[in-house]
Amino acid sequence: MTALPQLTRPQADALAERFLDHCRAADILAPDGPAVSWPEYHAFRAHLVSSFQVPTTTLSPLAARVLYGLAAAHRPAAVATLGCFAGNLMAWTSGPGFGPRPVYPGRRSLGLDVAAEPVALASANLRRAGFAPGAEAVVGDAFDADEHSAEGPWDLLLIDIDVPGSRKSGYARLLERWLPHLAPGALVVAHDVCHPVFTWDLRDYAAFAADHGAIATTTLPVDACGFEVSRWPE
Repeated sequence: MTALPQLTRPQADALAERFLDHCRAADILAPDGPAVSWPEYHAFRAHLVSSFQVPTTTLSPLAARVLYGLAAAHRPAAVATLGCFAGNLMAWTSGPGFGPRPVYPGRRSLGLDVAAEPVALASANLRRAGFAPGAEAVVGDAFDADEHSAEGPWDLLLIDIDVPGSRKSGYARLLERWLPHLAPGALVVAHDVCHPVFTWDLRDYAAFAADHGAIATTTLPVDACGFEVSRWPE
C-alpha cells in the first residue's frame, strides 16, 4: 500500500485554521476574536521541540496546532490541565500566554498528575523551555477541585486523565467537580473522545456537558484521539 503524502506546513496550518473556524461557527470561539499567528506557533514549536523531553505521546502535530490555536484565540488567563504527564498538552494550551514569547500575559497554568515522576518530568520541561513561574506542574488528585482552585477561576480546562481500571470513564464526574471553578465563558477541552478504546467510557460526555451548562459543544476529529470542546456562558 502506498503511504499517503504528509501535509506541508502551510497545508497543516490551513487545516488547523479550518478546525478553529468550525469552533467559531459553532459558538465555541468568538467570531471576532484574536487571529492565530502561525509564524509565532512555529517559533514556539521549534523552541518546545528543542526543550521538552516527552517519552511517548498520542498527540499529533495537527492536534498540537489546534490546542495552541484554541488558547491563542481564547486567551485564557488561567489554565488547568488535569492529567499533565510530561507537560506536553499543558504546554500547547499554555504556550501563547506562558511560553518564552507570550502572545498575551497569562496569570496561572496549573498541571496536575497523581504520580510524582511525570510531574517531575513536566516541571523540568517547563523550566528548560523558559515558561513563566505561573506555569507549574504539581502532584495532586484532579478530583479534588476545591483544593486546587484557589488561583482560579479557570478560563480553560483540559481533561486528559487515565485512571487504572476505569480509564476515561471519570471525565463527566471530573467536569462536575470543576464546574463551580470555571470562569465565565470558559472552554473545556476533553482529549481522546474519538479514540475507539474509549468510545464506551466517553459515550455520554458531550451530552453531560450540555446538560450541565455548556452553551456549545463540538467534536474535533483532529486525529485518532480527537477533542470535545465545550464553552460555558459569559
